[in-house]
Amino acid sequence: MITPLQFMTQYRNIEVKAPLDDPAARMCRVVTHRVQLLKYFMMDWTEGSEERRDYGQVSAGSNDDLWFKANKEFVRNAAMGKGSPRDYALALEWAIRSKKLPLASRATLQAYLDEYLGIDCSGFVTNYLIACGKKTYSEGVVRNTSAASYFSTTQAVNDATQVQQGDLLVWMHGNDVKRNPGHVALVESYVPQSRVGGNLHVVEATGASAASPKLVDSMYSVERIIEKGADAPVMVLVVRRHGLSGDRVAVIRL
Repeated sequence: MITPLQFMTQYRNIEVKAPLDDPAARMCRVVTHRVQLLKYFMMDWTEGSEERRDYGQVSAGSNDDLWFKANKEFVRNAAMGKGSPRDYALALEWAIRSKKLPLASRATLQAYLDEYLGIDCSGFVTNYLIACGKKTYSEGVVRNTSAASYFSTTQAVNDATQVQQGDLLVWMHGNDVKRNPGHVALVESYVPQSRVGGNLHVVEATGASAASPKLVDSMYSVERIIEKGADAPVMVLVVRRHGLSGDRVAVIRL
C-alpha cells in the first residue's frame, strides 16, 4: 500500500503533456513537463473572494469542447483544492488547451500552478484514502468531506504505542473536535520515545505560516499524552509542530 510520503511525492512530480513546435523537423511534438504543487488552498465561495476568482480562472470552459466535457469534474476538483495528482495535471492541460496559458514550458506551468492552484488538508487526506482503497471516489466524497468529519470515537487509537503509518491526526479544541476550520493530517511514522528533532513524522497540507512548502512532511514532537478518560472521549496527543507547542490531536484509524 502506498505510504503518505509516497503519495505526497506524486504531487511533487505532476506530469503535464504539452505541444512543442519543432521548426527544424517541421513538426509539432508532445513533451512532458514536471511541476510541483506547493500551495495551500482552501475554497471560499464568497462573491469577489480571491479563491473564487482563482476557481473561475482554472475551471471556466464550455461543454461544446469535448475534452473539457469529459474532464471538467476533475479540473474542478483541482480548482477547489480537492484534487488528486492526476486532477492537477488535467487542470494544467486544460489551461494549455483553452489558451489560458499560451506558452507552455516548465516555468510557465509552475507559475500558473503557484498562482491559481493548491490543496487543502482534507482534500489531500481524502485523496490518499481513495488511493489506498479505504474510500470510494465520488465527486461528493472528494469535495464535501471535511477535516472534522474524520473524527470518530469508535475509530480512535487510544494507545500511543499503537500509532502507525497511515493513521489520521484530527485536530482537537480541548477535548472536542476542532471545526471551522478543522485540520487533518497523516502519520508517516511514530516512535514512542522522545527524540531530538521530533518523534512523529507527519504529512499534511497546511496553511501554517511556518510551513514551507504548504504540502509538506515534517517532524512533530509529542509533548504530552492525555489518556482516554472521563473528560477525554479519546486519547489526545499534545504536539509541537512548525516551531509551536500546544496543538492537540486525536489519532483515528480507518
